[in-house]
Amino acid sequence: MDFFNRTGKMAIGSRLRMLTDKITNDAALIFRMYGVDIRPKWFPVFFVLSRGEAKTITSIAREIGHSHPSVSNIVKEMGARGLVKEKKDKTDGRRNLVMLSAKGKKMSDIMAEQYPDVEAAVEQISSQTRNDLWRAIE
Repeated sequence: MDFFNRTGKMAIGSRLRMLTDKITNDAALIFRMYGVDIRPKWFPVFFVLSRGEAKTITSIAREIGHSHPSVSNIVKEMGARGLVKEKKDKTDGRRNLVMLSAKGKKMSDIMAEQYPDVEAAVEQISSQTRNDLWRAIE
């Protein structure tokens, strides 16, 4: 990492991108290890829908801090894998509601069983650092 030693703080964006890529790749490996067929970028949408309530794309986007087009694309990708389904809102026919499909619910159950393992691993890693990364990025 001599490059980062030479460039110093000017390269923080590059270094953070590398960290993000590493965490994303590791997350994909963990999902695969547990037999969960989702892409890491889908996780926020998947998590919100795993709470059981059907939601509009707009409400999902607002809740996770993503743009409407981003959530719309993720929902399309998840739909192509059979993880979500959409239906017309009974109170407003112009709106579509998104929810997990039976396959998505099954996957959500598998993931829920793994949350304690992931939480413990993150806590173990965090305990070995001088700084609280979670608090720092907050």
